Amino acid sequence: MSDSLEALIRDLRTFDRRKEVTNALARNVRKPVPAVRKAIRQRALAVLPARGGFGRWVSKLSITARVKLQGRAAGVSLKGRRKGFPDKQPKVDLRRIDQGRAAAPSWGRRGDGDWHFQQVTPGFFSETGAEFDGWRKATLDAVDEALEVIRRG
Repeated sequence: MSDSLEALIRDLRTFDRRKEVTNALARNVRKPVPAVRKAIRQRALAVLPARGGFGRWVSKLSITARVKLQGRAAGVSLKGRRKGFPDKQPKVDLRRIDQGRAAAPSWGRRGDGDWHFQQVTPGFFSETGAEFDGWRKATLDAVDEALEVIRRG
């Protein structure tokens, strides 16, 4: 893969329609995103506490993907968001939940200072996204297709 990626970077520098190729490349790399969303939501339902509907509530998060094709940090990044309770929290800290700590109301109270942290199973988001097999195949196919377009001219 690294040989074909290096060849793509080298050939893109001199290709006159590089914007067209990079847009197609990004579009092809994004193809597995719906399957990743589904896998993350299913994992949240499976590993997060079901009591009180917490796992179900977290599984309704919105997930966006960003494809970056330039620089040293080229790759796909996933971002998850979930709005909190309208009257108490503007948004939920999904990163902390993914790390294994979830904020919970103490004995049903939701006022300031009435929340505590409880341990949950870590990695429902990050591990699921990283372990998904479709990324590698989609990326390899996209790079090969882009190289073919460049070589055809």
